[in-house]
Amino acid sequence: MNLLWSRIYDVILKSLICVDSQVQAGLKKMTHKNNCFELLGYDVLIDQNLKPWLMEVNLSPSLATESPLDLKIKS
Repeated sequence: MNLLWSRIYDVILKSLICVDSQVQAGLKKMTHKNNCFELLGYDVLIDQNLKPWLMEVNLSPSLATESPLDLKIKS
């Protein structure tokens, strides 16, 4: 299980590295940099070989819990 999570973290970090220059450019334009953050939602597909594949990144993910599974995943 630790190997799977390590692979998922690797996918997430690589996606953030891809947009680092755009994020840095956006931060330079902001006047109040110290009080902002962004919550991202990652959709990751895991294949039969336990390889994670990035499906999409949601800029404003829903935090609503409409089912017991939602509550377990999002908490």
